[in-house]
Amino acid sequence: MTISRSRAYIDGNPRFTLTGDSVPRLQKGQMTMVYKALAPYPDVRSLEELSKRCSAQKYEESYKRAIAPGNAWLFLRMSILYHLRRMRERGIIREV
Repeated sequence: MTISRSRAYIDGNPRFTLTGDSVPRLQKGQMTMVYKALAPYPDVRSLEELSKRCSAQKYEESYKRAIAPGNAWLFLRMSILYHLRRMRERGIIREV
């Protein structure tokens, strides 16, 4: 299944897991936070759980520009999905 940033996909609360327990080389910042939110292998995490775990790591403080409070909920999930899609392309994660 394709990781999408559509509202319907986000509302479906997809679940993800790491594909292995070795730590891959990652971009610093948001991608590393998303990876840490997924760890440890083989735990399965939903998008909602990932958003809570990323927020606990102060993910929102890494944004380059301020996000309007009304859009923050959706923007956070879309940002996480962007990094998940990139990690999936590299074989680091899979959707369950």
